[in-house]
Amino acid sequence: MPETLRALIVDDERRARQSVRSALADQPDVEVVAEASTVDEAADHVRRSAPDVIFLDVQMRTENGFDLLKRVDRPMQVIFVTAYDEYAARAFEVNALDYLLKPIGPDRLTEALNRAQASASSLPQQQSSAASNAFRYDDVFLCDEGHRPRFVRIQDIVYIQADGNYTELHLLDGDTVLTLTALHTWEQRLPDAHFARIHRSTIVQIGCVDRMERTPNATYEAHVPTRDTPLAVSRRRGAALKEHLSPPSG
Repeated sequence: MPETLRALIVDDERRARQSVRSALADQPDVEVVAEASTVDEAADHVRRSAPDVIFLDVQMRTENGFDLLKRVDRPMQVIFVTAYDEYAARAFEVNALDYLLKPIGPDRLTEALNRAQASASSLPQQQSSAASNAFRYDDVFLCDEGHRPRFVRIQDIVYIQADGNYTELHLLDGDTVLTLTALHTWEQRLPDAHFARIHRSTIVQIGCVDRMERTPNATYEAHVPTRDTPLAVSRRRGAALKEHLSPPSG
């Protein structure tokens, strides 16, 4: 684990960069190695300075922060810094370390830096392994929602259903997010301590299952919030899920 995190600040507004720098000055074990006001400048600093973490603005005057991620091929942790929860930006999906809303709160900044510190030393190995895209339960990622990309918390996903070539993420707030990620990919990336495949077309968050009921044909149904009708559970997967949901004996 690096003793000091090397940080790059990317924002097209000078005052915004100063604000991030000032917030980082109160944090131990962080060194700001460079600032950039454009994607070109940021890409150059990434190559020359090799920062451990990038504080990246999403919306800039002529570019957006996601353009930088497409131009850099080295492992790095990205913390988005933005004034908005949703963006009218290019629709694609990226797994960010965290995002912070302006103005940055000291507690949220400390939390984000702790995560960056914990993962910085293992990032190159993670990127070269099959587990590099695995989500943690407390992760936040940017997900395509048509023309309205949005951040989604893994823990807010109630269940995921296949829909042709797409998958639908059904969230605790009742929203549905359509993605191009295949269901088997979600199964590989989601933490298996919290999510389970219950049908060929469905993954559910185990903690969101209110109850299970056995059907006359010896299969099961799972009742979850935000859905009026139960989810079908295959016979093979039903017994395992029911056991998982049962309280420990003794």
